Amino acid sequence: MNTLAPDFSQVPQKVLVGLSGGADSVALACLLNDVGRDVTCVHVHHGLRGESADGDETFVRRLCEENGWNLVCFHACPPPNAGEAWARDVRYAFFRQAMEQTGCEALLLAHHQDDQAETLLMRLLRGTGLSGLTAMLPDAVIGGIRVMRPLLEISRRELQQYLLSRGQSWREDESNQDTRYLRNRLRLEVMPLLESMAPGAAQRMASAAQIIQGEEQLMRQWTEDFLARHLQRSALPISELLDLPLALRRRVIRSAWQGESLSQRQTEDVLTLLAQAPGAVCNLPGGGQAKRCYTHLHLMSPTEGKTSPTPCEVHNGAQMSGVTVHITAVEKDWGDGRSAQAMPTALLNGLILRTRRSGDWIRPFGQAGRQSLQDYLVNRRVDAPFRDEIPLLCREDEVLLVCGVGAGALPHLSGGEDACLVSFTGEMPWMRPNHQDAPSIE
Repeated sequence: MNTLAPDFSQVPQKVLVGLSGGADSVALACLLNDVGRDVTCVHVHHGLRGESADGDETFVRRLCEENGWNLVCFHACPPPNAGEAWARDVRYAFFRQAMEQTGCEALLLAHHQDDQAETLLMRLLRGTGLSGLTAMLPDAVIGGIRVMRPLLEISRRELQQYLLSRGQSWREDESNQDTRYLRNRLRLEVMPLLESMAPGAAQRMASAAQIIQGEEQLMRQWTEDFLARHLQRSALPISELLDLPLALRRRVIRSAWQGESLSQRQTEDVLTLLAQAPGAVCNLPGGGQAKRCYTHLHLMSPTEGKTSPTPCEVHNGAQMSGVTVHITAVEKDWGDGRSAQAMPTALLNGLILRTRRSGDWIRPFGQAGRQSLQDYLVNRRVDAPFRDEIPLLCREDEVLLVCGVGAGALPHLSGGEDACLVSFTGEMPWMRPNHQDAPSIE
C-alpha cells in the first residue's frame, strides 16, 4: 500500500473536513481516519452544476456512510451570474455554521502543494506584497474559525496514488477544466509548461511560500510591537515612523488604519504626507482621512457621532479622555506645569474638569495678557485632532491647567501655604517631550 504520512501533530482530535468528493478532500478524510481522528464532514452543494453536483452529493453521502463519518450537507441558492467569489463566500458561511453545529475544533481543507504553487503564481500576476506571497497558511483563523491545511507539502499526484493504492474512488469536477477561470488555466496550461522547463517547479514554489510565511510572521510581529508602543488614539508619532525602514513603515500604516484595507496607492498617498508641512491631508476609504500634524500622523475615521465627555468637579481619581487626575500632598516636586503642578489647595474649589469649548481662554504662566485657548494650543504646536480630547482644569471660561501642555495664571508658591500636587497619568500623546516652553511654577 502507498504510504503517505502528512504531519497531523497539530491537528485536534475532533475535526470538520470540507469534503467535495474530489480526490484531494477524499484523501484528506481517509488519512485523518487512518490516524484515529474523529472525522465529521461538511459538503456544500452550490446549485451551479445540476446533475453533476447531485452526483457529488450522492457519492459523499455513501462515502461517509461506509466509513462511519458524520456528515452535514448544505444547499445554496445561487443568484444570477454567481461566480467564484460568491461560491467561496457562501461556502465559508456554511463552514462556520457547520462548526457551530458540530462543535468541531478546526476546519480542515485539502489544499495541497500544487494548489499552493498556483495560488502563489496567481497573486504574483495580480500584484502583491510579502503578505500575499505567503499564499495559503497551514493554520489560520478565517472568519472566526480555525482553518488548517495539513496537505500543503504533498502533491496532487501523491494524493491520487494514495487513493488508488487503497482502491478508493473519487469524483472529478468538470468545471475544473473550464479555462475561463484563471486558476484552471494556470493548472492546465501554465504549470505543465513550467514543470517541463524546470522539473519540480511546483514543489519549489510551494517551498518558497513556506519560507515567506516565516519572514512575514517576523514582519507582522515587528509591526505589532511598534503599534503596541506607539499607536495612541489612531495617531502615530512622525519621528518614530521616519526611523523605520520604508517597508515596515508601509506595514505600520496599513495595520494602524482600522477601516477598509488600504490599497498600494492609498498607502503611498499616506506616506507622502510625512514629507509635507503640518496640515497636509489625504482621503482614506469610507470617508476617513489621514492628516499630517506637528508631531503625529493621524488616521481618522469619520467624526459623526463623537461626543464630548461629561464635565465633572476636580477630585482625586477623576477621569477623562483616558487620563486620571491625582491630588496628593506636595513634597519636593512642584511639578513641570504639564504632567504635574503644585497649586494652593483652596484654588481647587469650584474648578471643573472638562474638554475645550468655544470661548475658552488662558493667561499663560509667565506671560503678560491672555489669549484664546485655540491660539495657545496652536502656539504650543498641539496637533489639531488632539485638541478636543485634552482634559482642562477650568473656572468658567478660564483655563488654569491644560493636561500635558501647560499652565495658566497660577499663583507662585512660597512653600508655607496649604498646597497640593495635581498630576495626570495615562496616555497623553499631545504632550511633547522636552517641551521648551513649559514653565516651572514655584
